[in-house]
Amino acid sequence: MKFLIIFILILVVLSWFFRMIMGYFARNFFNITGQATRQKTQHKTKTRKQGDVHIDQQPARDKKIKDDVGEYVDYEEIK
Repeated sequence: MKFLIIFILILVVLSWFFRMIMGYFARNFFNITGQATRQKTQHKTKTRKQGDVHIDQQPARDKKIKDDVGEYVDYEEIK
């Protein structure tokens, strides 16, 4: 019985400790990525001059079918 109580107590303490450590790492990770994102957007706005045109999207590429794909074969439905 004493072993079971100690085991449960250790599990509770470890889960609390793990939750605290993972919370710290998650907060730190999101702060770092947020700072990197802010720096990128600030860099983009600083390098552009007023009146410059900047396009963020690439035009959609046309899907072209090659001529040597094959030829159309007419078929008849058999009932």
